[in-house]
Amino acid sequence: MHDALVLANSAFAILMIVFLIIYVKVNPLIALVIGPLYLGLSSGIGFDETIKAITTGFGDLMARIGLLIGFGVMIGAFMDKMGVFQHVAELIMTRLRKRQVPFAFATILCSIFPPIYTDVLLVISAPLAKMLARNLGPNGLPMMAAAVGVGMELALVIVVPGVAALALSAVLEVDLGTMLIYGLMVAIPTAIVTLMIYAALLKMGLWDVERDQLPADEDPAPADPAPEHFHTKAPLAVSLLPVLVPIIMIAIGAINRAFDLESPILSAMGNSTFALLIGLIIAFLVGKRYLPIQARKEAVSQAFRESGQILLLTGVAGSLSEVVGLTDLGGILSGYFSAGGSAPLLLVWLVACVLHIAIGSVSVSAITAASLLAPVASQLDVEPVWIALAAGSGSLFLIHVTSNTFWLMQTLMHMTLRGTLKTFSLAVSIASFVSLAAILILSSVF
Repeated sequence: MHDALVLANSAFAILMIVFLIIYVKVNPLIALVIGPLYLGLSSGIGFDETIKAITTGFGDLMARIGLLIGFGVMIGAFMDKMGVFQHVAELIMTRLRKRQVPFAFATILCSIFPPIYTDVLLVISAPLAKMLARNLGPNGLPMMAAAVGVGMELALVIVVPGVAALALSAVLEVDLGTMLIYGLMVAIPTAIVTLMIYAALLKMGLWDVERDQLPADEDPAPADPAPEHFHTKAPLAVSLLPVLVPIIMIAIGAINRAFDLESPILSAMGNSTFALLIGLIIAFLVGKRYLPIQARKEAVSQAFRESGQILLLTGVAGSLSEVVGLTDLGGILSGYFSAGGSAPLLLVWLVACVLHIAIGSVSVSAITAASLLAPVASQLDVEPVWIALAAGSGSLFLIHVTSNTFWLMQTLMHMTLRGTLKTFSLAVSIASFVSLAAILILSSVF
């Protein structure tokens, strides 16, 4: 098949997925299986080989990422029940100056709380952000809404163990230690620079209180942000152990590989599955000490509910990648982009942007975009970790009305539709561009 026909046929397969999800209202899981099935059959691979590739791709990816996602989501559920975020917010309120609060809020969200599922993190952070906003003046609400949106979305797709970041690392076979270190190098500066840009826009008159905020008597969000679902507050240092210990272990493993220390002990410590298992065990032990049995059961049930859809959607991304690897698309893309290291990054960023605008899911758009380049990632003149991060970066562009998180943000932060577009959509879109710039700069250095 001619190169142009291969590219056109592959583009049609992606457009078919988008059409099925948006207009036919097909579940994304089914659409993401139909797409690779069409691509395989139309590319002459044959029915049996296409079905085999779909199932093999799903199974191989689940073998690499299934336990990691399950462990990570369960750690996040326990941290939620223990009220860890509320502890951190109290420190922010008592230790920092007013103008530092939004920057600290976003940085902590994207660096410490990636394990907590995005909508859950929004539910527990938004009331606290609203409370803090009251002390920051007329632009306090948009600034804190931007901080929440930027922090939690970066946590989802850029920083391990965010569930989408875990999936991207698996799709592109990126070592989790590498993903963690480079993800933090991108996420933290992105959060700070984005909020600096957004603060400048607010000073130029971006926010209109009367048109962008709901009147106080129409506030649908609870006034009291204090959580009621945990029994006794654990000391902050103890309650953070379930996430800090695995991160340290994974980082140690990355250092062991980077410096060729070849230590069996460090290698075992740095194994990502083992590290997150240790984190989960710590979460259970801390929870047993500080949570009633009902709260612990709720944490486990919540984790199972949240991880099921994530696992299935991640798995079918592996199916798409496997089928793409059997077509001529991989060789064509490799030939086009072997000359320039930035070209694959710009491509995957752009594809993730377009998919997200159409589908409305940050995770699905990032993983699908990464799947297209995964079969040839090792042949390109750029490290796969940067492709993974670029896919995550592109998926942040223009979160809007097709996203359930958009409406949840509007409700919890007491904003109009116009106000939510000015805060959540605008700030996270700025973060998409800022993170892309950071990725391009860092990929040229490391």
